[in-house]
Amino acid sequence: MIGKFFSLNGKLLPLKKAVISIDNIEFSYGFGVYENLKVRNRFIYFPEMHCERMLYSAKIIGLKTSLSAEQIHNNIKNFVNSVKEDSFNIKMMLIGKKERQTESSDLYIFANAPLYLPKKAYSKGVKVITYHGERQLQQAKTLNMLMSYLAYSKARAENAHDALLVDKEGNIREGTRTNFFFTDGKNIYTTAENKVLNGVTRITLIDALSKNGIQVMEKNISLKEIDNYKGFFLTSTSAKVLPISKIDSKEIAIPEIVRNIARVYDEYLDGYRNKSEFSSAL
Repeated sequence: MIGKFFSLNGKLLPLKKAVISIDNIEFSYGFGVYENLKVRNRFIYFPEMHCERMLYSAKIIGLKTSLSAEQIHNNIKNFVNSVKEDSFNIKMMLIGKKERQTESSDLYIFANAPLYLPKKAYSKGVKVITYHGERQLQQAKTLNMLMSYLAYSKARAENAHDALLVDKEGNIREGTRTNFFFTDGKNIYTTAENKVLNGVTRITLIDALSKNGIQVMEKNISLKEIDNYKGFFLTSTSAKVLPISKIDSKEIAIPEIVRNIARVYDEYLDGYRNKSEFSSAL
């Protein structure tokens, strides 16, 4: 964590008080949800979407909260004003209190150092591995991270950027912290929304491409079908659009369509920021 403060239920507290008791059963058992946001040059990207998704995740797991998306957003803005750094990442955790006989929950907000990938990752692409496993309650971003942790640890041990999760039917669904897209050189595909965590970057990329006349289609892809496609890429809040150059031991060329998609999304982010800053100035 960075900075001097964190936010607990909207109240700024010294970072040294950012502790959770070891007998907190809700935290220990993963009864909570979280979101990661990006702040660059004091600008918060898509805060409303992250707040709405946190509440949606909470609803899926039956986590009660009295907070509205607007209240969470206001807590984020107040917290950002307390951080001196211009660029950083925000992590929000909403942790339930079900075992403590209350209908509420605790909202923690704190800052982490920003994640910047080397330029080579975008120009040359990254390696990913495959891992057989599925996240439970895949549409919710929960604190139940054991399977993702094991898969990601295996990826890092093999010098890979992430692990692609393969379901029991042999289909690639998503990364442990990324969404997965693929192309036949003409069309763009991704796993069905109801089978993955619908990431904010996934949502906004599909919107960006749609506004440029490019439709993204939902489709299954099995490990056996990799050779039938010409390009693959990941999306995430920090990495944006990240080309894949290797899946397990298979080398993959990066087609121009993937590079074009990355450019389209960068332009979309610039437009979003310019529009938001213009609206704030009115």
